Amino acid sequence: MRCAVYARVSTEMETQKTSIAHQIKFFEKYIQEKGWHLYRVYEDMESGRRIDNRDGMKQLLEDSTKGKFDVILTKSISRFARNTLEGLKIIRDLKALNLRFVTIEDGFDSEAYDEFMFTLLLSIAQKESEKISERIRFGKHCRAKNGHYNGSVPPYGYKKIDKYRIVPAEDISVDVVQRIFQLYLEGHGLYKIAKELNDKAYPTPSQWMNKSNGSSIWHQSTIRKILSNQIYVGNLVQNKSATGDLLTGERKRNKEEDIIQVVDTHEGIIPQEIFEEVQHRLATKSKKKSKASAHLFSGLIFCGYCGKSMHYKKAKDAYLCGTVNKMGKDRCTGAYIHEKTLLEAITQDLKGYIKEHISKGVVLLALQNEINHELRAQGNERDHKLLRKLETKRGRIAELFIEEKLDEELYRRKMLETENQIALLHEKMRDLEERISLNNETLVSQALEILDLKALDHMILQKLIEKIVVFGKDKIEIYYGFAL
Repeated sequence: MRCAVYARVSTEMETQKTSIAHQIKFFEKYIQEKGWHLYRVYEDMESGRRIDNRDGMKQLLEDSTKGKFDVILTKSISRFARNTLEGLKIIRDLKALNLRFVTIEDGFDSEAYDEFMFTLLLSIAQKESEKISERIRFGKHCRAKNGHYNGSVPPYGYKKIDKYRIVPAEDISVDVVQRIFQLYLEGHGLYKIAKELNDKAYPTPSQWMNKSNGSSIWHQSTIRKILSNQIYVGNLVQNKSATGDLLTGERKRNKEEDIIQVVDTHEGIIPQEIFEEVQHRLATKSKKKSKASAHLFSGLIFCGYCGKSMHYKKAKDAYLCGTVNKMGKDRCTGAYIHEKTLLEAITQDLKGYIKEHISKGVVLLALQNEINHELRAQGNERDHKLLRKLETKRGRIAELFIEEKLDEELYRRKMLETENQIALLHEKMRDLEERISLNNETLVSQALEILDLKALDHMILQKLIEKIVVFGKDKIEIYYGFAL
């Protein structure tokens, strides 16, 4: 019997690495006693309930389709899968491949038990995982209220002196932070600051943390985060990241009232008055930027040399490669084109394109499909919310049965009712696509306006054009957003 082993721990801490070594040692002894042959050990050091983040699991499932082993062995259901629906799908796929699945702690063997028992064990594992996650979040919440730093890695410019306290680092990162604030107050924009830091090869946050795959380039977004972070004046603002809903698994953003702010928790790097002035300037610039309307080709035009989005420069009424704009000419050859030149080229090409295909109704159909897609998205948003509620209800029914608050007959009836509602909702979502329609007269009007160049605006271009790649004024590639 060829056996594959799956071992997983939540983090890459040294103690957890030891744990995974103990798991493997135990499995090797177990397999030897059974007289089986060990094919391979698949490992993961990732937290979270979703399998998408586990390379070892994905490789195991891929190899399972190639007949490389006969049985899969793991410590417990919770190590293998903590999401009931995802776990059920995997076990069904393994069963279809005639693969045996065995867990040690739960005593589960797919040769001895049916899918119903596996569902119960998965539900228990999921419930326990949710309790653990809730305890972890509660602990972080309490520590944040007490002014303790919750992060495992200190922010750029700081170092940890114990588990929950940070102080300014004794290296160049402190000087870099102070230089960023100084340059901004001197009137330098974000991209100019990033350019200076890159020119002087100052270590980026990723390099400073010794991340092997981290970025070696300073970006405007990184500069803005540093300028906006209250940690540099000695305040901690925590509990503001995205969290998961325990019941549905849906990702959501914390409400403003959930954010925990505690002042004077540690030594600051930047004086309070300097920080406040920077925030005022950032806010003022943001308001001005929000009032500015999008240019005709915003989000559609890209540099043909590096692939980055091109930026509109008002002073020159032209589009410039984003890399050159941010980092300088030494980073990219840099596409450059005046808006008037681009407008003439696009208008001529678009006019010919529509004239060529308008008789076939292709343009009308494309516009109709685009608008119908938006309508479907709106309808599906409501339906998906209801679908998540039904899936939560299904999980709750399983929990009530586990807790012996439902007998088996009532459990099966409630579960069947919920499954039927879910199936009906799926059918409704399919029917929506068949029932959506749009007034063709409006579409004809839109197409004719484009032909007469009366409605060549950003919205219409977004419907018709996927992207525009510019190498120069004599070489422009246009990719349309629908197929003929």
